[in-house]
Amino acid sequence: MNTIDEAVMKYFDDCKKGCSNLIASKDLYEAIQKKEKLFMLDIRRPEDFAKNQINGSINIYWSEVGEFIDVLPMDEKIIVICYTGQTSGQVVSLLKVLGYDAYSLSGGMINGWMKGSLPVQAGCST
Repeated sequence: MNTIDEAVMKYFDDCKKGCSNLIASKDLYEAIQKKEKLFMLDIRRPEDFAKNQINGSINIYWSEVGEFIDVLPMDEKIIVICYTGQTSGQVVSLLKVLGYDAYSLSGGMINGWMKGSLPVQAGCST
């Protein structure tokens, strides 16, 4: 079996063992407050990122993430943020197969972070 096959099998084995690859908004907020080592990757459109973002996150549009794979940190927990959690789940799956410690923000910005009335930063670009 080649390395990719093994990584895919490990991903599905982890899923069977209960690893959901999700992080709840309140848990992310607590991790931020504790200053845990996190890399928050917001994959929404740049214009939406500029309107509201989680403080400390960086923006790379979802279809461009592949161009930046080599600069993503292997030694940090990566939290992927999108609108509702759907697209970030896809990106997380690929990152996990590549060996990253990645998680999707459950519910994304709309049904997770914003619904929980958690703080956002506005007016910044990528």
